[in-house]
Amino acid sequence: MQKEPDIYQKRCIDEILKKRLSSAGAVLIRGPKGCGKTETALQVAQSEARLDIDRNILAQFDINPKFVLRGDTPRLIDEWQIRPEI
Repeated sequence: MQKEPDIYQKRCIDEILKKRLSSAGAVLIRGPKGCGKTETALQVAQSEARLDIDRNILAQFDINPKFVLRGDTPRLIDEWQIRPEI
């Protein structure tokens, strides 16, 4: 999942995110739309579930919400508010 280093603009939150992920099962990244939350998360994510663009993920969620959690960790669950019950 790692993006090429010359494409990603490093952010001051990167190291904080890594530290928080080392001590917590989940981290919520908040900020205004379009500020780079997903790209930041993709730098550390080993797998992803993009609820806003992957209809298969939503179908799996409807069958069994635990399916969305399957994948290498840390796992990015992008736009989780689409299915906040997760």
